[in-house]
Amino acid sequence: MKPISFTILPALVRFIGAALTGITLTGTALAQEVTEDSNEAPGGEDPADYPVPASGSPSGSYEDLNSYLPSSSRPTVDGSSSDGFDLNRSGGGGSVILKGGGGADEDGYAGIGGEGLDADGRVIVRSQDKPVPEFHMVKKGDTLWDISQNYYDNPREWPRLWSMNPQLENPHWIYPGDQLRTGAAGGAAPASKGLSEDNSAGGGGFVGRERSVPGGTVFLRDQGYIGDPERDVWGELVGAKEEVMMLSKGDTVYLTMNDGVDVRIGQRLNIFREVRSPKRVSGARKPPGELVKVYGTVRIDAWDPDKQVARGVLIESLDVVERGSKVGPVGRRFDVVPPKSAEVDLEARILTSIYPHIYFAQHQVVFIDKGSDDGLVPGNRLRAVRHGDTWRRELKTASKHARMRAPLDDPRDAPVENTPLHGDDDAFPDEIVGEVMVLRTEEYSSICIVVQSARPLVGGEKLVAVSGY
Repeated sequence: MKPISFTILPALVRFIGAALTGITLTGTALAQEVTEDSNEAPGGEDPADYPVPASGSPSGSYEDLNSYLPSSSRPTVDGSSSDGFDLNRSGGGGSVILKGGGGADEDGYAGIGGEGLDADGRVIVRSQDKPVPEFHMVKKGDTLWDISQNYYDNPREWPRLWSMNPQLENPHWIYPGDQLRTGAAGGAAPASKGLSEDNSAGGGGFVGRERSVPGGTVFLRDQGYIGDPERDVWGELVGAKEEVMMLSKGDTVYLTMNDGVDVRIGQRLNIFREVRSPKRVSGARKPPGELVKVYGTVRIDAWDPDKQVARGVLIESLDVVERGSKVGPVGRRFDVVPPKSAEVDLEARILTSIYPHIYFAQHQVVFIDKGSDDGLVPGNRLRAVRHGDTWRRELKTASKHARMRAPLDDPRDAPVENTPLHGDDDAFPDEIVGEVMVLRTEEYSSICIVVQSARPLVGGEKLVAVSGY
C-alpha cells in the first residue's frame, strides 16, 4: 500500500472544512424565522448571507415569555424592571382592541365607535378621552370597580382610585352619599394619564400624592382629644355575644342608649372612654377637660327603640374594648393635614400623649397646651428647642464617676480628674431638636404629631411657632 502523498492532505482538509461550514450555516438558517409556505430564510436569501451569531447571544429579537402574566407575577432577572401594580393598560394611544368573530366586518361595529378590523380580524375601538370630574358622589350599587370602569375605562384601576381616597379604610366599604376624589381639580384627563414622574420607569403605579396634596401632608385617623368627656355620650357598651372580657374587631356587642337618643341601622358610632386628667407640667397651661381616648368603631345592626337597646358589630378596634366604654358620635375622622404657615408667634409645651409615655419621638401623637384660642390652626408647625450643654444635662441621672476623665499627658500612674463644667446653661443659644405639626385644635389645646425628632422629647418640652413658618 502506497503512503498518502502530503500534497493530498491540504485538499482533504479544505474538503472537510467546507463540509463542516455548510452544516453550521444550514443550522443557522433553520434557526431563523421562516414563512408558512417555505423552509427558506426570510426574503428567499441564501443562508450563507446570514452571519453566525456569537455563542450565548439570542439569534433573533427578544420576546418576553412572561408577557401574558400580570406585572406583579412576572419574574425579574436583573432588578431593572419595576412593578406597575397591574394598573397599566397594554398598548398605547388609548386604543382598546376587541376580539371579533370570524364574520365580523367594519359596519357591524359602527355603533360602538369601531375603526375597522386589524389583520387578525379584531375590532379596533378608540377610547374617547373624556374629562374626569374632581369628585364622584357614591350612589346605591356603586363599587370602586364600576367607578373605575366609568371614568378610567378600566375597572382594574380601582387601586388607583383607592389611593386617591385615604379616608377609605376598606375599599369594599363605600356608602351612598360618600364623596370620592376621582380626578385633579377642575376636571382633568383620566387618572391613568396623570401619573407622577417618579413612576415613569414602570410606566405606572399608584397615583402620586404630590399631584393632589402638598408635600409633608399628614394622613392620620383621630385617636382622642382633651375636652368634656360627657359632650358626645349617647350610651354605653354593656354586654357582648362573645364569652370574653376583652373585645376586639368582629365581636357583637350590646349597647344601652340614653333617653331621647334615636339611632338607625347601619349607623357608625365611636367607642371612647375618659382615661385620665392631664397632669400639670412645669411652664405649661393646664387645659380644662379630661383626656378622652377612642377605642374603636361600632356599626349598629339592630335597634329596639322601646327598650333603648342596640346591637352592633365592632368594625374597628384601636385597643382592647371593654364593657363600660361610652358610645357616641365624637366627630372622629381621617385627618388629611397639609402644612400651613403660622400666623402668630407663640410658645407652647408638650403635655402628654394618648399613652402615658415618658419620651416621645417621631410619628407619635402628643397634646400641647395651646389651641385655637391662641391662634393655632391645623397644619401649623412648631419647633422643639433646647439650650444648654446636652452632656452636662445627662449627668443629672448618671453616677459621679461619669464626669471623671483620665488625662493622657499626665506622667503619673492612673491619674483621674473631674471634667470642668464652666459656663451658664441658660446663656447658651437655642438648638432645634424636633418638630411637631398640629392636626386638630380644641379651644385650649391641640393634638399634634411629631414629624421630626433628633432627640427624645419629654413632657414640658418647649415648642416655638414662628409667624410665616
